[in-house]
Formats: sequence, structure tokens, C-alpha cells
Amino acid sequence: MKGKETSQAPIKKASSRWLWQWTEPESVLTVLPRSKSARLSKQAQLANIDAEKAIDRAYQAEILRLKAVSEALFKSGKALRFSLVSSGRQVLLLTEAARRQFEPGYRKNS
Repeated sequence: MKGKETSQAPIKKASSRWLWQWTEPESVLTVLPRSKSARLSKQAQLANIDAEKAIDRAYQAEILRLKAVSEALFKSGKALRFSLVSSGRQVLLLTEAARRQFEPGYRKNS
């Protein structure tokens, strides 16, 4: 077709094999200062921002992990309580059955 050119950007495959990003997309310098000191200062500032964000992500992950562990402990304790109550009830019923069998007149009227 004349006059219509389809210009498509090539699809880029992510070449990184890491599980996490080393830098945030907004912390990559697009305009480099002329002075090396200014450039290093800006890079240090952006690296500090990256570090703060990484620490925040780690903190959030630890909070989620702590919630999962505490939920598992709570449910485990609940299961233990029901197991103990069930075992206690079974011991009580076995004792009652043994007393009915060996004691004359134990709970005949009830």
C-alpha cells in the first residue's frame, strides 16, 4: 500500500535472568549531567531510592510471611485443642462404660 507504512517496534525479550530488578525503571538516568561529581551524586541519590524501595518490598514480604506463620500456628493450636477434647471425651466414655459393666447399680435408672 502506498502512503501507509506500518512501523512496528520490534518486540524485545527480557534478557535478564534475575528474579528481581536491580534498578527501578524511574531511577535510570536519562540525561547525564556534564560534571562527573554531579553525575555520581545523582546516581547515588537514585541508588538510595532503589534501596529504600527494595527494603520496603522485603518488609512487606516479611509481614506476609509472619501473617501466614501466625495463621498456621493458630490453626494448629485449634486442631490440638479439638484433639485433646476428643481424646478426653473418649477416655471419659470408656471409663463410664467400664464402670457400668463392673459396678452393680451404676446409672441403671438414668
